[in-house]
Amino acid sequence: MTEAPIDVIDDVLRKTLGPYGFVHAEVRSGEDHAGEQALFIVADLKPGASLIEGKVSDEALGGLIQALRKRGDQRFPYLHIRHPDQERAEPPSEPTS
Repeated sequence: MTEAPIDVIDDVLRKTLGPYGFVHAEVRSGEDHAGEQALFIVADLKPGASLIEGKVSDEALGGLIQALRKRGDQRFPYLHIRHPDQERAEPPSEPTS
């Protein structure tokens, strides 16, 4: 499975991060540090959104894992929440060979 199920990802993020200003997700498929197929997800928040607590981001990640498994997608979702008001730091990139 190479195509990212953006509809599933977007649905989960809207439910879990919507109240915290979720606007949009960027999703890439690739290999993680162990050479396993993975999904690299960046969830963008709207300007002025509050910082998200760890519990909320854990719920979002757990929801992604469950929804993907239910769909038969075994790739691990690496989630990065990007807050537009914070200093711009790029999320970790996938390892290169």
